[in-house]
Amino acid sequence: MNILITGANGGYGTHVLNYLTQNKKNNKIICLVRSEEKGKKIKEKGFEIRIGDYSNLDSMKKALKGIDRVLLVSTHVPGVHKNVIDAAKENGVKYIVYTSLYGVDYQKFGLEKNHKETEEYIKKSGIPHTILRNNWYLELIFPLLEIAKKEHKLLYYSGDNRISWILRKDLAEAGAKIILDKSDKEILDFANKPCSLKELGNYLIEASNEKIDIKEVTKEEFENWINSTGISQMGKFLSISYQDYLLKGNNGEEDGTPEDLEKILNHPVTSYPDSIKYLLNH
Repeated sequence: MNILITGANGGYGTHVLNYLTQNKKNNKIICLVRSEEKGKKIKEKGFEIRIGDYSNLDSMKKALKGIDRVLLVSTHVPGVHKNVIDAAKENGVKYIVYTSLYGVDYQKFGLEKNHKETEEYIKKSGIPHTILRNNWYLELIFPLLEIAKKEHKLLYYSGDNRISWILRKDLAEAGAKIILDKSDKEILDFANKPCSLKELGNYLIEASNEKIDIKEVTKEEFENWINSTGISQMGKFLSISYQDYLLKGNNGEEDGTPEDLEKILNHPVTSYPDSIKYLLNH
């Protein structure tokens, strides 16, 4: 069977390939990249590459020739997933796995619109499919935890509100298993046990074995502190954005559970302390 992994050189795709390197069984794994240069390291690992761009329908039609299954790793760019699905249908693809977003019926920074549209388009295509509604990567808030470790201090203003953060490699392992073995479920919700920033701080203490002062402050106090730490602009943006998101409420985060994910993984999700320890070492 020919299986195409899109976004193969991205963060999620890299973890998928790490799993498939050892577990691809008798399948041929083909990787979609946007250029020969971007596919160089993947070819060195022994995978075939094909060149294609979601925004270019003709390139996707060529890339999907002879493909049986597609792991469609989503992008935030509106509308372009349609080209992949149209190309899949034209080429007789038999199964699509799509990485959607947990809680698409809630406000998710506006990202939910693109995912809902893609989910509907896949359903209308008639191609058998499984939609993986992945929750937020723990990696997104990790810059704040790194700064907290460095400063021995974690300030936050989001109260006891929680997000069910999950390590990207756990989600990628599940995606890899499903594209190999198929699932009889149309939709799977992949999340973790919800966790507040204060709780994340305590897990950071456990993972790093360092003393860290954790304190709830006002948003102004948080911004004054974060501006003094040398955190990257993206790290600062994410640290503030996710706390504002939590304070708005009505986002479905408190409903998070690892149940669906652990059934696919056939093992527990990586614990918060172990997840943080992993990120500290990679």
